[in-house]
Amino acid sequence: MKALWTLFFLGIAFLGPLNAQRTISGMVTDNNNEALYGVTILEEGTRNGTTTNLDGKYTIKLTREPAVLNFRYTGFLQQQITVGASNLLDVTLETDIVGLEQVVVVGYAPQRRKDLTGAVSSVNANDTRDVPIPSIEMALQGAAAGVTVTKNSGKPGGGIDVNIRGRTSLLASNQPLYVVDGIPVISGDNFAFQQEYTGGSQVSVLSDLNPDEIESIEVLKDASTAAIYGSRAANGVVLIKTKRGVDGKTKVTMNASYGSAWLPKKIETITGEEYMQYSEELWKPLLESFGLEPTFQNVEDNITGPLGKANTNWQNEIYRTAPQQEYSATMAGGSSKTKFFSSMGYSDQQGILKNSGFKRYSGRLNLDHSVSDKVKFGMNMSYARTNTQQVQNDNNIYGALGAALLTPPVVPIRNEDGSWGSAFGIENAVAAVTDYSNNIIRGRMQGNIYATWNITKALSFKASLGSDLINSTETIYEPRTLQSSNSGRAVVATIKNDRIIHEYVLNYNKALGDHLLQLTGGTSFQEDKIDWTYVSVVDFPTDAFTGLSSGASPVSTLGGFTGDHLKSFFGNVNYNYKSRYYLTGTFRADGSSRFINEQWGYFPGVSAGWNLTEESFLKGKFMDLLKIRLGWGQTGNNVVGNFLSRQLYAGGRNYLGTPGTAPVQIGNPDLKWETTSQTNLGLDFGILNNRISGSLDFYLKNTKDLLLDRPIPTTSGFTTVVQNVGEVENKGIDLTLNTLNVKRADFTWSSTFTIGYLKNKVVKLVNGVPIDAGYDNRIAEGQPIGSFFGSITEGIFQNQAEIDAAPTQPNAAPGDIRFKDVSGGVGPDGILGTADDLAPDGKINDDDRTFIGKALPDFTGGLRNTLSFKGFDLNVFFQFATGFQIDNFNRVFAEGLNGVFSPTRNAWENRWKKEGDQTDVPRLVQGDPNNNRRSSTRFIEDGDYLRLKTATLGYTLPKSLTSKIGFGSIRLYASGYNLWTMTKYSWYDPEVNTLDGDNTGFATDFLTFPQPRSIVFGINAGF
Repeated sequence: MKALWTLFFLGIAFLGPLNAQRTISGMVTDNNNEALYGVTILEEGTRNGTTTNLDGKYTIKLTREPAVLNFRYTGFLQQQITVGASNLLDVTLETDIVGLEQVVVVGYAPQRRKDLTGAVSSVNANDTRDVPIPSIEMALQGAAAGVTVTKNSGKPGGGIDVNIRGRTSLLASNQPLYVVDGIPVISGDNFAFQQEYTGGSQVSVLSDLNPDEIESIEVLKDASTAAIYGSRAANGVVLIKTKRGVDGKTKVTMNASYGSAWLPKKIETITGEEYMQYSEELWKPLLESFGLEPTFQNVEDNITGPLGKANTNWQNEIYRTAPQQEYSATMAGGSSKTKFFSSMGYSDQQGILKNSGFKRYSGRLNLDHSVSDKVKFGMNMSYARTNTQQVQNDNNIYGALGAALLTPPVVPIRNEDGSWGSAFGIENAVAAVTDYSNNIIRGRMQGNIYATWNITKALSFKASLGSDLINSTETIYEPRTLQSSNSGRAVVATIKNDRIIHEYVLNYNKALGDHLLQLTGGTSFQEDKIDWTYVSVVDFPTDAFTGLSSGASPVSTLGGFTGDHLKSFFGNVNYNYKSRYYLTGTFRADGSSRFINEQWGYFPGVSAGWNLTEESFLKGKFMDLLKIRLGWGQTGNNVVGNFLSRQLYAGGRNYLGTPGTAPVQIGNPDLKWETTSQTNLGLDFGILNNRISGSLDFYLKNTKDLLLDRPIPTTSGFTTVVQNVGEVENKGIDLTLNTLNVKRADFTWSSTFTIGYLKNKVVKLVNGVPIDAGYDNRIAEGQPIGSFFGSITEGIFQNQAEIDAAPTQPNAAPGDIRFKDVSGGVGPDGILGTADDLAPDGKINDDDRTFIGKALPDFTGGLRNTLSFKGFDLNVFFQFATGFQIDNFNRVFAEGLNGVFSPTRNAWENRWKKEGDQTDVPRLVQGDPNNNRRSSTRFIEDGDYLRLKTATLGYTLPKSLTSKIGFGSIRLYASGYNLWTMTKYSWYDPEVNTLDGDNTGFATDFLTFPQPRSIVFGINAGF
């Protein structure tokens, strides 16, 4: 009997464990009953978990009873379900409209979006997944409030300007810090990518990234969140996370697209016959003074030399409809122990200017392996090889674009002897896109390896070693057929830029009742090394020999190496009480080899949040979310050069064959970081079950200790020394509004609207003295960075009586521009042209210049509408910028009406010809005696624009069909980029910046490669 009772109790003892080991299975779907792949299912209080397969199905063995399962999936609300008696559990996840459950990695620790206390914008990478965007930076344009993105030109692979909450620096970088999978990648110094510029154009620093690899993009806009990156975060931080593997059946996806790009708009120029008339009118007074008839033949015979009688439309000859194609494949899968993601991609974007283009070959492998519940290893590794094929264009009289716009149409493409036609020393536009050769081959390897040790359930340690390795080679050859080269010119330039970074981080997460505490502490060590060479050779025997050794005369033989170190210590505290009260503190100390006496910088940040909807007076009421955020922090900027604080000497200063050295820079050992302090007040809100939600932020951002050139006595051997003396202020408002307009079983429609308001002001310069920069840009205290400086026009003089009654313009004649007499000299603040309210002095000269426009927009933003109906999906995105001007420097030459350059049709047809003509275009006069072409409001144009930036229409075939042919999914789509623009700007494109990368001279348009319009058709397939 005793034995029976023993067996009975043993059975009871084993019953619990046997029951706890039961298996639960089911399927996870969305509101449309579509299976969700990769949903994470975790058993509460354990490390036991799994994910759904391609069919949305899962299986999990429970380790305890009763059990609670957490279902998590990006873009959907988290669900916690207590397991009942049934072993079958199907779950439908609700869309997370606000993204509150989304996990955001802010610095070195993950947080739920609803726990954030700073200003962080998330950009959905899927919105631009199938769009032929030039580079991944363009995914930020209009998608994040307060982030201004400008594609400086249409050059394939060309530079993109990204500014987060304004510009903070005049000498250092204004670009954000980009962090890819935890690696701060090389981006602040474009020297790492290119040495010889084709005009003002640079190359994109993120064009190596394949958009199909990207999982998420987060933008840290305020200092309280960005302070964790310390000295590199003054311009904000962009965190890019690539895709990872999941537990389950391997999923294969393929994407292929093909389409075309073309020039949306051409500048109307005159015909060959009209140019003959133009020349006859222009040179009539001079010809008559010689006793000659004002005919085009006499112009050729006596003034300009032979031009020709052609009727060439040069723009038609250099532009083309360019093919665009992209192919990529990804694989993701794994087991509970090992997960992987891999991809390969090929992109070929041919430029709309002939002989230009950008190609990218890319591959990635991300691995995660759990050795045990305690130890985990992983790696992220990518390699990209790009080829940027360039033509001379921006800001270049020898470039294709300048030649196409200014060369008279009477000049033939080729002369009778087969040589290129030309005139006035301008390059033949067709020769510029045919004979000129310029390629940048860049190889880039990025990645890291890491190990994580879960010391306890609450405490973990992570060590990582990362790198960003760039090898770039530029090869250029200009044959003797070009105006820019008399006997051939070859250039070979190489750059080897290596960044190594290793980091060690402790994370502590502990829930104590209603209290949640997250602690992070770590250290980071970064080393950068750059080796470069530049060799230029001329005088080649023939253009058949283009190697450096074939040139007889070396012009430049340069080279060098440089580098810097950054060592850092950082910490972060996040506290959460009942998801109601939040407190975050951040601190980072950075030590840089770029400084001497002020080597260390200290960057604190603090923020707090109050979720009012968790309070009794609001809980369950009409507000679904009402959260107040307040934060302050300091960040730094040191992207300005490795040895700026040191006295430098250089070799190569040879004399009479004797080698020598000489000082080349006077040092300042007291240089320190440019420091930005920012205060942010934010509000997150949601109503109607979060069908209307968003965030509103107010910020004040002040940057002190700007690095500026201070004049010094020339007896030192130098004219300036760099010091920390400047100050800039940015303040503004960011608004993001999300709406779920329609939500039905077969039809959904959601919208996202973003808008950012910015007011920028220069507070302090060296002794208050303005700085002239760019073309017509002037930096002055009290004015925004990028202000335009010049004269104000007041119409056209109609007759001599108007001239006699106006302030003195001694060389004016009827048909010339009347300029406003605004100041009469230096303003009361002692600075020329900063006050326009002084009494006129009766004469027009340089003292009458004043500020006539600004380059920074007041408002930027975008509107995205996403619709789905059964198998169809539509994504339409409008982007806008308003409250700024553009300096259209093209018109100074193309509408000067004073010389041999071919004018535009607008200038030719609307020029002043007789008294009473109502126009803003002056008379045609050789030599321009009244200086009608001076910098003035004549060339400052309204830059406001509204643009249909992207649109994608897709159709997903029914599963009943695709499963029969062995596919998990098939989606067909058509996608367009830069489809429509509403603007008053007269030239190619209002989104333009000739001086790519310049901090002070921007929003100027001079012979800039225009942006294309493109449409591609593609297919996504999954297995």
